Amino acid sequence: MSDEYVPPDVTVAGPGEPEVAVIGGVHGDEPGGVHAVRRLRDADLDLQRGVMFVVANPAAVEAGQRFLDSDLNRVFPGDPDGDREQRIAAEVCDRVAELTTMSIHGTHSHPEPFGLVHRSQPSEYDLVAELPLPHVVDHSGVYEGTITTCGCLVEIEVGIQGTDEAAEAAERQARAFLQRVGALPGDPPRGNPDFFHMTEAVPKAPGAVGDLYVRNFEYVPEGTVFAAVDGEDLVADEPFYPILMSECGYPDIFGYKGRKLGDSLEEVKQSWLKA
Repeated sequence: MSDEYVPPDVTVAGPGEPEVAVIGGVHGDEPGGVHAVRRLRDADLDLQRGVMFVVANPAAVEAGQRFLDSDLNRVFPGDPDGDREQRIAAEVCDRVAELTTMSIHGTHSHPEPFGLVHRSQPSEYDLVAELPLPHVVDHSGVYEGTITTCGCLVEIEVGIQGTDEAAEAAERQARAFLQRVGALPGDPPRGNPDFFHMTEAVPKAPGAVGDLYVRNFEYVPEGTVFAAVDGEDLVADEPFYPILMSECGYPDIFGYKGRKLGDSLEEVKQSWLKA
């Protein structure tokens, strides 16, 4: 692997300057988003608005590695004088800051698509609520340095990374997004998501053998044995909802605990007014 800096692979299509963007390959070992970006970029689409198609970290994609120097989705808004991923983050942020954007990811934790947003960008809530998703997670305060802070940008986890199902879901979600923002003709199916907020990570020792006994987005009552590490049970000291939890997704955590914000965007906005 060369140490040479490889910038994001950017293609602009459609009429006029780009107003919308679709990003894949923020993590090089999550090929579903790259598949979607390349398929749509090369398709004969009837685009109604300018669209920027981006493979964010081509060198990591080619290597099949999550990242090369630092985790790209933890270093936004980046540093133009930093390491490879910090430089990529700065360039991507600069390019999409004024655009409406979807960034596509894969996961080890959950087979169905769901959305991720950041409370600092309230417009992300309005956008993601109109996409065909069952769940949305606000990761602000816990899961920082991600691309969602770069403007009106939603992240979509499309399923188990490396699977054909995730690649197909990535293209469906990208097409639905492009229709929803008026870049493609047609009216996609609407979702009716519920909303969650991450509250804390659930740590485990690197290399520890873990078992998980709960499902993501399903309520875990206080006192429930929700996982085990090297045969020792982990018991919920208060109720929570599992988010991005899996036995193998992260080296040093099971995933995250969360709380439910509401069963609809209207409920969430009402809670904001009361806060």
